[in-house]
Amino acid sequence: LWTATDERASYSSPVAATIGDQRHVIFATRLNVVSVDPANGRELFRFPFGRLGPAVTAANPVVLGDNVFITGSYNFGAVLAKAGASGVIEQWSSDEVMSSQYTTCVEYKNTLIGIHGRQDIGRAVLRCFEPKSKRVLWTEDDFGYATILLADDKLVILKTDGELILAQASTSKYTELASAQ
Repeated sequence: LWTATDERASYSSPVAATIGDQRHVIFATRLNVVSVDPANGRELFRFPFGRLGPAVTAANPVVLGDNVFITGSYNFGAVLAKAGASGVIEQWSSDEVMSSQYTTCVEYKNTLIGIHGRQDIGRAVLRCFEPKSKRVLWTEDDFGYATILLADDKLVILKTDGELILAQASTSKYTELASAQ
């Protein structure tokens, strides 16, 4: 039906969302975050994210009202951008708040919970933070790399070492409920 942009692919999946009254499909490409109108492929906004060289953009964009959050690693961290009728405005960019190599953060009560760090360097941490203020609410140090799902106020976490964890979703602390190898 339509073709849009000549952007290079990333490992991220597109996300469909309604911002204001406008339907969007938002892509984290190799070097940008791009939104298109799914009805006709018309570009609605774009902002830079990523870099050339050995780098990965694998986390999906997360839409928080009229804001778009994206994270990656490799020294480009995270960006929160506000989308509007006239385009997009970067709210902040930081490598310190969230820098997730692969994992998409999950939204929980106006916070984001995700893995900060890389699988191949050091030990990643599990972290909860407020995206609007960048305030870190809690961190579970030396957690290791994992992927996360949110279901019924619980976090279902699968670590790369094969450990499956059920944890309470919380804005105040990390509480593990069960685990199994």
